Amino acid sequence: MDPSDRALLGVAGIVGALVAAIAFAAGALFGFDGSVTRPLRLLAVEPLTWIVIAALLVAVVGNAYIE
Repeated sequence: MDPSDRALLGVAGIVGALVAAIAFAAGALFGFDGSVTRPLRLLAVEPLTWIVIAALLVAVVGNAYIE
């Protein structure tokens, strides 16, 4: 994995962590009712989402090894 791929993967991780932090902060500010936790719950139980995330990760890592 070259430095640009590592940077891209790092930025993707930071963005993902920020999205999760914003969702939890919104829940803390406005209450953890169904409207805030529903997208996170759907993400956790939807297998297609995890398949897409895994495919993107494989594409990034595979691209690094091909180059």
